[in-house]
Order: sequence, then C-alpha cells, then structure tokens
Amino acid sequence: MGLFWQIVSLLSVWLVYGVIASFFVKNSNKRDYLLILLSGFLGGLVGGLLANEIQIPDNIWYLSEFLKLVFAVFSMHGLQFIFKKTGFRQ
Repeated sequence: MGLFWQIVSLLSVWLVYGVIASFFVKNSNKRDYLLILLSGFLGGLVGGLLANEIQIPDNIWYLSEFLKLVFAVFSMHGLQFIFKKTGFRQ
C-alpha cells in the first residue's frame, strides 16, 4: 500500500508541474492530460538531474524547483510541437 501512495504522490507532482507549464505555453489545452503528464515527467526528470548534478544547497531548494518548472515548460512546448507535426493530437 505504501508503494501505491508513493506513485500517487509522484504523479501529482508531475501534474502540478504540467499544469503550471500549461499556463506559459501558448495554445495548450488544459484537458490534454497526456501532454501535461509527459511534460511534468520530463521537466521533473531533467530538472532534477541537473539540480543534483550542480549540487544546489538545501537553503536555496526553490532553485531546484524552478529548474524543474523551466524544463517542464520547454518540454511541453517541444511535445506540443511534436504532437502537432505527427498528428497525434490536434
């Protein structure tokens, strides 16, 4: 049961990053949950890896969250472009 709640909390964080990123990307649909989850996942993954690589101190933890959000916005923009060109989502 503990694993279930860890997965739920991880998905909710990805959703939060994706929803916030959707405010910054033009023509993004707030109901496109696949795009929101994927961009939140990629933003959290790449931003988290970069934050760990540059070893951000604990007293400026918000810089790590900012990096994750920035990468979520960039990944949403890129995924939206890819989805539009391939015809996967209109």
